[in-house]
Amino acid sequence: MSKHSWSVPASVVRVVDADTVELLLDLGWRVQMRANARIFGVDAPELSTPAGRAARDWAVQKLPVGTEVLFTSMSLDKYGRPLGILWLAGRDYGQALVEAGHAEPYDC
Repeated sequence: MSKHSWSVPASVVRVVDADTVELLLDLGWRVQMRANARIFGVDAPELSTPAGRAARDWAVQKLPVGTEVLFTSMSLDKYGRPLGILWLAGRDYGQALVEAGHAEPYDC
């Protein structure tokens, strides 16, 4: 993880795919930002595959709309999305995704 990380509370707007989640990030001082956040350290199958759709369905069950999470961002990915760890009830969502067999570890 980068030495320049920051954490903010967020709520789930929608699951884009298993390793990308649209979040409403609470930046403080009544400032909010919607962003498609890329989950750090994992690579899930593409949605065009049955495995990708299964992974997304698993993610939708774990992250229903409105779920409160904590997002720790280290940087932006190559597409300009926040890249970071999504904490769900104190647990690393990306790690849970890998453990459930819906993603592979990925060295970002």
